[in-house]
Amino acid sequence: MKQVKKLENEKINNLMIRYVIPSIAGTVIIGIYGIIDGIFIGRTIGAEGLAGVTFSFPVLIAISSIGVMIGAGSSAIISISLGKKDYKKASCILKTALTYIILISLIITCFGYLLIDPVISFMNLSKNLESYVVGYSKIIILGAIAQIFAISLDPILRNDGFPKKSMIILALMSVFNIILDYMLIVVFNFGVMGAAAATVLAQGLGSILYLKHFLSGKSNVKIGKNSPFLEFSLIKRIAKTGFSPFIMELAFGILMIVHNIQFMRYGSSLDVSAYGIVIYITSFLYMVYLGISEGVQPLISYNHGAKKFNRVFEILKKAVFVNAILGICSFLTILKFPNLLIKIFNPHDTNLIATTTIGLEIHNFAILIMGVSMVLMMYFLATEQPKIAGFLSLGRTLIFILPAIILLPIYLGIKGIWWATVFSEYLSFIITIYFITKEFKKIKYEKIRG
Repeated sequence: MKQVKKLENEKINNLMIRYVIPSIAGTVIIGIYGIIDGIFIGRTIGAEGLAGVTFSFPVLIAISSIGVMIGAGSSAIISISLGKKDYKKASCILKTALTYIILISLIITCFGYLLIDPVISFMNLSKNLESYVVGYSKIIILGAIAQIFAISLDPILRNDGFPKKSMIILALMSVFNIILDYMLIVVFNFGVMGAAAATVLAQGLGSILYLKHFLSGKSNVKIGKNSPFLEFSLIKRIAKTGFSPFIMELAFGILMIVHNIQFMRYGSSLDVSAYGIVIYITSFLYMVYLGISEGVQPLISYNHGAKKFNRVFEILKKAVFVNAILGICSFLTILKFPNLLIKIFNPHDTNLIATTTIGLEIHNFAILIMGVSMVLMMYFLATEQPKIAGFLSLGRTLIFILPAIILLPIYLGIKGIWWATVFSEYLSFIITIYFITKEFKKIKYEKIRG
């Protein structure tokens, strides 16, 4: 418990180094092995293989969104409970989260496997492309329990006071995934099914390592022996607190479906492939921003629970500054070297490179402010304010962007689909600034009054 208690006493710069750096390393590792998946597929199967995986991404994202909800919701509540010195409640939340993961994973696998064929048939894809989408999706659905366990338990492990162990497990998963990618895609020629199997098996390894930590007795938060396996009031609380990141993740999957439909309507599968490459490139940057946001979440949650608001705001300001600098650096790098990044995935297809360059250069304007928005939204999740966090997430990922994706291409063609993300990002950024300013004023008033 000593590691956790340092959260309210240790110097903030030292805390951020201890929590944020392993968190960044962990999420970047995830980004790297996601990119390597794309490189293997793009170089061995080509543009149509990339398009097949891009069409399958919504299935992967829908499953991961459940893991994000359970992990983000339960880890924030556990950390707040630790800040209040309520260790029994923290243990009870962990036990409920583990049971929740098992039950919901089984439901997703059963229903997902039954529904996937008719859903993909409805897309009316070419026979070859449909075979890629079906093969990849079915393996991901069968491995849902591994994916949800790995995604859920990682933030809980960090909030338990073990950020370095989280980083090590993610690194092992990454190395294992890369080795399996090479073996299954290149050596055994299993194509996109090999990429899906590599992902599931790597997450399975991660799940075992996370569970070993909590079952070995080395964790600060123990699995409550006398508490019920399922406490529905806690499930509701976990779902409410984790709703914001859940909706962000799920909405991303919905948006990918809409993007794919619009790209096929106004362009072709080449544009879907280009979109896939942009997702691979920007997902790496997204993971860096996410690493910083997730790294400061335990610090904010614990100090908020301990009512140390000055420390909360100092942590938030430092995280915003770091993500703002990274946003500027990322923007300038993509502006200068777009072709260099794209050619990593397919150096020979000139049409694919040209199409992707247009999309990446437009999407680049969203990258500039994305990191700052993510940190500010994380504040409302970390302080258990699900209504504000949920509204901001819905606005950024659905409410603002969906009308833009539908309307802008009417006037701007293919480019309008790319500009929709930029429009949504800037509008949600302005609204987020309004809410965070209001929050600062409210706490300042309460401190003066108290």
